[in-house]
Order: sequence, then C-alpha cells, then structure tokens
Amino acid sequence: MTLEEMRGIAMEIESTLLEGKVCVVSGIGPGLGRRAAVRLAANGADIAIGARRQSSLDDVAAEIEALGRKVIAVPTDISNVEDCERLCATAAKELGRVDVLVNNAFRFDAFQTFEDVDLVQWEKIVGTNVFGSLRMTKAVLPHLHAVGGGSVVMIASMVARQPQPLQGGYATSKGGLLTATRVLAFELGAKNIRVNAVVPGWMKGPSVDIYLSMTAEQRGITEAEVEAELIKPIPIGRIPVDQEVAGAVVFLASDLSSAITGQAIDVNGGEHFN
Repeated sequence: MTLEEMRGIAMEIESTLLEGKVCVVSGIGPGLGRRAAVRLAANGADIAIGARRQSSLDDVAAEIEALGRKVIAVPTDISNVEDCERLCATAAKELGRVDVLVNNAFRFDAFQTFEDVDLVQWEKIVGTNVFGSLRMTKAVLPHLHAVGGGSVVMIASMVARQPQPLQGGYATSKGGLLTATRVLAFELGAKNIRVNAVVPGWMKGPSVDIYLSMTAEQRGITEAEVEAELIKPIPIGRIPVDQEVAGAVVFLASDLSSAITGQAIDVNGGEHFN
C-alpha cells in the first residue's frame, strides 16, 4: 500500500468496530485531529468535533457526513471551561450519548531555548496541552458516567521522552500529559473509564511538512535531505503517516482495548522504544 493510499483510506468505511458509539474529538485541523475524527467515523462512530476555526470544522464535518455518519461541529477553545462543557453536552444531547473523548487540541512550542524564552510562553503551552486536555476530560466525565464508562485518549508526543532542540516547552507539557494520563487512569478505572495516550513520533502530515520546509531553508539543503535525516533512525525506513497514528486512536477508543488503561502507545516506526 502506498503512502497516498494510506492517507486516503479513511474515506472508505473500514468496519463497524465503533458502531453505536459517540466520540468527541478536540483540536480539529488539517492533521491528526481530522484523521482521527474521520477514521473513528469510518469505523462506525458518530462524531462531535471541536476547534477554534469554523472552516476546519466545516471541512471535516463534510468528510464524516460523506461516510454516512452523524456529526456535530461546535466551535471550541479548550482554554475556556464553558466551551469544553458545551461541546460535550451538545454531543450528548444531539447524538444521544458520549463514549469516547480524544484530546488532540494543542499549542506549538515557542521554539526558543530555556535561557531565551519568556516563561509566560511555556505557561501558555502547558496551559493548553495539559490543562486544556484536563478541562475537556473533566467536562466529559458526567456523560461517561451516564453510559457506564468509556475511553479517554490523550495525544502526547515522543518529544517528551526524546527532547528536541528548541522544543522544551512542548516536551515539558507532553511529559505532564503522560503523567496525568496515569493519574486519571488510576482514579477513574473503578468507574470503567479508561485513560490512555497515543505517543506519535515524527508524523508525515502538515506539521512535519512545515518543519521540513523551514529546516531546509534555514540550512540551505533540500527537503528530501532533511527527511532522509529524520528517517535514518526509524527502523521501518519511513516517517509514519498521520493516518497510521489515527489507527492507534481507533484501537484505544474501541472495546479491543477494554483491559488497557494508564498506557502510552508509541507510534513512531520504532524510532524510540519505551
């Protein structure tokens, strides 16, 4: 299967694995948020999507509707408690229930060293990536309790385990999110609520495309040369695509992972073994 075929597979119905379930996905955009929402729908779920930009919501909603699934789109800023509560409550009201939350919304790094950065920037990164995800999780809990449990999927990052230059704020926030995942899994397990994390490494998609372009320009080399450097330590010999990372989200959302909680699943082609 070619990379383009893998990228396009979510436009087809894959299975009924999530039939009858309703999934809430935050951080809808051109990358993993979109892929996760569409692939959850392709496996039978109805979807509630949240993002700050209406255009992102409209585009992804159209893709989900094309699969024959129900979808609602709610403008959402996860820094706002009321927005988080509205997204989850609207999902329960319009789609009948909520079974799964995917915390994908995030804030990029300031791309400065610790010595140079104004720590207010790091506070904003942690505020979104950790506390924004916790706000969404707190908002969904009453709805998960109402159906007897469910699954929360955090989107973390390999950078928390393998720091990269100029990404200290992002790494710190994702490390905090991994710890929060284990804490919530421990606290909520008895209530049949599972909390896990997907940990992508380099992920072929819009964000990495921007990185390749920016790095190639800064260093005066081609994007292909930059990509070759990224691929070198990856055992499978390529950068995983966002579609593959979305597959791990589907697994953790489904009953196939019913005995799994408090775990962080690496999806990085083997670049980093936890």
